[in-house]
Amino acid sequence: MEGGTRGSGPGAVARRLRRVWTIVPAAAAVAALMAATAVVTAGKAAAQTAGTVSGRVVVAGTAQPVAGAEVTIQPLGRRTLTAEDGRFVLAAVPTGEWSLRVERLGYRPVVLERVVVRAGRPTELEIEVEETAVALPGVTVSAEQVRLVEPEVAVTRDVVVGRGLRELPLDRLQDAIELAPGVSDGHFRGGRVGQEAYVVDGIELKNQLEGSMHGFGLEFSPTSLEEVEVVTSGFGAEYGSALSGVVNLVTRRGSTERWEGRASLLTDHWAPDGLFRGFTGLSASAGGPLRALGTGTTLFADLLLQGMLDAEPRARGLTCLRPEDVGDSLAVQIRALRDDPLTRHLYCPYTAPRLPHQRGDKLIGFIRLDRPLSGGAILTASVLRNRLQRELYTQEFKYNPRHQLGQRTTGTLGTLALDLTRHRQGRAYRVTARAAFMRLDRYLGVLDRSSVDGRFEVAGFGPGRFRFLGEDVMLRQGATWTDPVPGYSAPGGEAGSPFGPGGYGLFFTRGTPPIANWTSTRMVGADLVGEAFSAGGVAVRGGLMARLYGIRALERVRAHEAGVAPIYNEFDPATLSGFAEVQVVTGDLHARAGVRVEAFRSGLDLTHDPDGGGPRVLTPGWKHSIMPRLGVALPVTAQTSFRANFGWVAQPPDFRYFMDTTLGDSLRTDIHRQGNPDLGFERGTAYEIGVSHSIGENTGVAATLFRKRLHELVSGSVAQEGGVIGRFELGDFGNVNGLELSVRAQWRGLLLRGGYALQKATGVTSTALSDPLADTSNVRVEFPLAFDRRHSMDLAVYAGRAAGRVETRWSAALRGRINSGYPLDRRLAGGSFNEFAYLPWTAGLDARVSRELGTLPGCDRCAWRVIADGRNVLGRHNIVGLRRETASLAPELARLREIAAEPMPGGEPIPWESPFYSRYADLDGDRMISAEEYATARFAAALDRFDPSLFFGEPRQIRVGVEVAF
Repeated sequence: MEGGTRGSGPGAVARRLRRVWTIVPAAAAVAALMAATAVVTAGKAAAQTAGTVSGRVVVAGTAQPVAGAEVTIQPLGRRTLTAEDGRFVLAAVPTGEWSLRVERLGYRPVVLERVVVRAGRPTELEIEVEETAVALPGVTVSAEQVRLVEPEVAVTRDVVVGRGLRELPLDRLQDAIELAPGVSDGHFRGGRVGQEAYVVDGIELKNQLEGSMHGFGLEFSPTSLEEVEVVTSGFGAEYGSALSGVVNLVTRRGSTERWEGRASLLTDHWAPDGLFRGFTGLSASAGGPLRALGTGTTLFADLLLQGMLDAEPRARGLTCLRPEDVGDSLAVQIRALRDDPLTRHLYCPYTAPRLPHQRGDKLIGFIRLDRPLSGGAILTASVLRNRLQRELYTQEFKYNPRHQLGQRTTGTLGTLALDLTRHRQGRAYRVTARAAFMRLDRYLGVLDRSSVDGRFEVAGFGPGRFRFLGEDVMLRQGATWTDPVPGYSAPGGEAGSPFGPGGYGLFFTRGTPPIANWTSTRMVGADLVGEAFSAGGVAVRGGLMARLYGIRALERVRAHEAGVAPIYNEFDPATLSGFAEVQVVTGDLHARAGVRVEAFRSGLDLTHDPDGGGPRVLTPGWKHSIMPRLGVALPVTAQTSFRANFGWVAQPPDFRYFMDTTLGDSLRTDIHRQGNPDLGFERGTAYEIGVSHSIGENTGVAATLFRKRLHELVSGSVAQEGGVIGRFELGDFGNVNGLELSVRAQWRGLLLRGGYALQKATGVTSTALSDPLADTSNVRVEFPLAFDRRHSMDLAVYAGRAAGRVETRWSAALRGRINSGYPLDRRLAGGSFNEFAYLPWTAGLDARVSRELGTLPGCDRCAWRVIADGRNVLGRHNIVGLRRETASLAPELARLREIAAEPMPGGEPIPWESPFYSRYADLDGDRMISAEEYATARFAAALDRFDPSLFFGEPRQIRVGVEVAF
């Protein structure tokens, strides 16, 4: 084994402390340098929680500039004065809609309402004022609605604002992210899962341990967010640790004027059995001023609770293979089994509208405090808490009455930010210091039934945590622990399934699954960013970021056996990065240039024997990457604009690839990959050109061509020259080419947004954990990847109050999607290297409608409405997977016959006295199971073992509920 193991003794602790403290002085020195130069370094505020408002104040009818006019954002009180040319800039304006007031002696005051500010984006205004000799009341006008075409924006992005998030039929933040063209099932523009970064209120975060397996790891409730921005290309130099995309999340803040809040309850517990999935969701949020802590101090809190009897429902529930699912030969066998009175009880003995052993619940809590300080500084603190726990349905254990796999994921994120902004005539300066703490813990193992069945629950949600057999012992042990995990036992069972002895070895009615895994990631991060803006259109920006990690991972396979050593690692990786960027506006041309420098260290020793002279321990050093980024945006006509981007991208690999790992499901635990702590950066180059065009005042369209070349990707299946197959190496590569089209339209009481993506993603292997390539002569040949979705279409429609028409009492929002199927691996179904089959197309339509009912009785400030929320309302049985060996829902008939032909236990007929006897397999009732009866029962058991339940997408779901707002 070359991946080293670090224990938890005093020596290991001392080593970790020494390594941490070697980073801190370097980080402090660079931070001091950046603090001294913050106001004169680098570009566009792309990852910010706020935007800028700039523009020009002129005399109405003459276009003469007005110097010295006071421009104020109300009610924030943020103000500046116009320069000699009438221009102004206001920085650090929070996202949302604000009023802007302009006044100067000798001119009539103007209040511009509904000025929309977006995170990291400039809002450009032209404001006319009237000269007057006497004081006159101010005039109030409305700002232009949200622009459908942004000629000054060079990046490809998609934004969903808070109101839209709260009106769409969404359970997860991921559903909103996938409204962006080119994003599908966690893949951004044909990239692997985990090739994206998340920016939360300006600080970049990532599940750096196992993002390629479990994504971000943290989840925000859609009702806790003010804005979700998805950037798929052209992201600025501030963004690192991402090859394919960036998701910028801006959380909500409390109102400075009064307390506002809402609470909603949605459930399907009213539904008939065919629609009942066991879902209940409670969501509540509130925010407002905390004047006891000072003027302008606000608090916002959000809570989401969900209880689920089936945490991942499927369109056919717990199902079985039907004649129409299989080929003609197997269909004949199924009909014979189903139609014979003696055997019909063996066909589909256990079906249900819901999958069994899938209970779970989710908790997401969020709180944010904003407090203005003296001197124009603002302090922001927030805490996010996640808990997702659930049972995991596995086919081989579905008849086990006691023991099931389960998983619990908990996450905590705390952030602290200090923002200092200064405004001068025509200029603004800003320095922001941020700190964050993140912890992610994931446990996969056998559930302790007493913690699931005996806990207090309301509608499926319980405050207690799921516990696991031997969990406390697992968390205390290290690399030398080889005792069986307490409570685990060998899987088996001669009887207990509906097939009696026919199910032996196919279903495990006794014992436990053999897996027990635990991972823990702790991260402490700090950012220092400086910005300078001029009203003339120049912005410079720069910063430094540091992330220090603590990783612990323990993996037990065959956890019921003694003498099996775990895979255990404890190490402390780190990343450091800095960036500088400048944005210049010259006439109509908006240009951006920047560079990012990033470095990481694995923190895990490497043991190897290069010359046969004995093992040596090496400590891998720092890996470095330099990433230039360029972007331009240019209006071609008053209605059309052009943009282009180029950039090098890179990210550290998932830290899990530094360690040895075991692959497989609940039973397949004999496939291993060797860790490699000396891995370097995964890299790529991205190109893009795009055009946007407005059609009249109500519609905007855009088209984007892109190409992404990725190389030095982690793979355990492809080795570099001199490398080892089965060890993680930087030997993979691929290309993604595509075209994206989008449309945005708005009319009174109706908003529409749609997108289409055509792309081709090719490479050598689809993931770092793909099966080794049998034909090594072809390892340099690319083929369609497992997530190569050629066509994807998304549509969101808002109507009534959801579209801003507040005088109506009804609201509706639709979300539709049509996708082509993913390709099957070239090794499936005996396909040749250049032959591919694809899964069928999938489609879905979700809808939410509501009706305002007026004032809630007994509460004059409270309004309430009823809500109906539907998922997959068309009831399509989308196929999302197929068998690896046949590229179909069913296994090969020959494989079923092979299983049925396996000899009986003991090789003789089974009498009723035998522990293997079961009346289910005694088809003629003579108290003896013959070889023919055994073969029939075993054939039926094999059919049931290969049930296709998990190959179908989500079912139709209808939920109703009520929401109260104040």
